[in-house]
Amino acid sequence: NWPSVISRLKASSDYVEQFSGSYDEGITQETVSHAISEFERSLVTPDSDFDLYIKGDETALSQQQLAGLKLFEELGCISCHQGQGIGGNMFQRMGAKLDYFAGRDDLTEFDMGRFNATGDEFDRHRFKVPSLRNIALTAPYFHDISAATLEDAIQTMVRYQLGRRLKDTDIQSIKAFLESLTGKYNGTKLGTKPSTEFDAESDDQSENEL
Repeated sequence: NWPSVISRLKASSDYVEQFSGSYDEGITQETVSHAISEFERSLVTPDSDFDLYIKGDETALSQQQLAGLKLFEELGCISCHQGQGIGGNMFQRMGAKLDYFAGRDDLTEFDMGRFNATGDEFDRHRFKVPSLRNIALTAPYFHDISAATLEDAIQTMVRYQLGRRLKDTDIQSIKAFLESLTGKYNGTKLGTKPSTEFDAESDDQSENEL
């Protein structure tokens, strides 16, 4: 709740100083919301391999990734995961073909999805379709963190959203395509170690060679 958040932030001299330097009002619900929004707008991760491919670089994707892209389109995944974010612009029911929640006696408030916000029965078990950008780095998956790996998530989506099952080679191809959606932040591909980071192993090796 906001009173608790504001109280905790005001207890930090660093936050008080930083907010005072940026906002005449200091720390308020409005300024905190604005600061977080400004930070989120900075999280731009362009130049994924897929971005380079659609800009015309035909060598940017491997043959396996191209096969995964073709499956992604043919299976209909693109009907929900669309646009610049490859998702993130609509709500869909979790379990379009098969009931994802059938037989579960441990349902929680979070399993109700958008229903919690609207109270509309149509929105029960309906969730925002996530963007697939950088998806290879954000396990575990789904609102209930039930899929530990990207392969698990793909198989679950294919089963419950499409009513199908895929062979492992197809799962791996789609996974390879999804890995091509990992972008760069400040020029460095996400998930890789910046070249300026200290490498203890190489440093030890250099000392031994000396």
